[in-house]
Amino acid sequence: MTSKVFDRKTLPVKQWDDPSVLVKLRWSGVNFYEFVLPNGKTIVMDPYFDDPNDAHNEYKYTPTDLPAGEWVNGADVILLTHGHFDHTGNLAEVLEKYPLAQIIIPEHTIPSVIVDQNVDYFSHYFTEAGAHDKFEFDGVTIETCRSNHNVGRAVNPLAGASGKLYQDAEGNVDFFKLWKWVYERELMNVKITTDEGFTILLWNSQMGPDGRGFETRKYFYRDAKPDLFMYQVAGASFGGNRRNPDCGPMGRFIAEVHAKTAVPEHQQHFSYEELDRMAEQFAAHCDEAGQETTFLTPETGVWYGYTKDAEGNVGVCLIEK
Repeated sequence: MTSKVFDRKTLPVKQWDDPSVLVKLRWSGVNFYEFVLPNGKTIVMDPYFDDPNDAHNEYKYTPTDLPAGEWVNGADVILLTHGHFDHTGNLAEVLEKYPLAQIIIPEHTIPSVIVDQNVDYFSHYFTEAGAHDKFEFDGVTIETCRSNHNVGRAVNPLAGASGKLYQDAEGNVDFFKLWKWVYERELMNVKITTDEGFTILLWNSQMGPDGRGFETRKYFYRDAKPDLFMYQVAGASFGGNRRNPDCGPMGRFIAEVHAKTAVPEHQQHFSYEELDRMAEQFAAHCDEAGQETTFLTPETGVWYGYTKDAEGNVGVCLIEK
């Protein structure tokens, strides 16, 4: 097998309007990705720039001082994978510039988004995704599979100091606040299929260091054979040890997907060099499993293009706009 990590410095360069480019992709920090289709339509995922003053972001990948609505190439569809601030924090700015965008969101996540981000639900096109759903837009079909966030530090929302966050002044449970806390963790995994037949699998559920996680819906990813696979590398996938991650569970998981090429998501906890080293280990696990997958560590703010030849081989290039 010849799984490998692309050298970003030696990627070929194509022009923005090159007809061989089936998908254009840009990463703008945390989980903020854009996808541009051949017909010019743009899908925005989880619009939130890194806050350079927030310890949540170990690496300062904010690419611009522009508002998110001025930064994005467009916004025909906005995918919100879940309701946490680092996936929704710049939604209002994008909607200010693109108020007609179709917003796909896990159905119970609506309260956390409209309250925390001060977005008027009735003035925008919110489409609530059910546990398994399918949407058709101009040039693309989007399928969702709802899951949950990672297993994190145990917090009892009704006991101790944390419990007071979900109580009113009389000490009674505020069920709206409790609902919001629970369901802002409701999460979507997503398949995108363009009319040209290019497929993208976004897997946002984290993989536990013991190889377990919210991965029991294997029918959604096992042998999915996407042209592009986007895998979650937030810290919980490696037992919290980001400086010396055990890449075995994630590598074997990626191999099981049988993707042609792959990029990380939620990677603001790692440097480019760390991500490249992790990708090399993932590639080795793919080879061991007899699966050939290529890996790209995208730089923030840079456009990349994806091509596919008649044999189904996927190529990656830089895009000059």
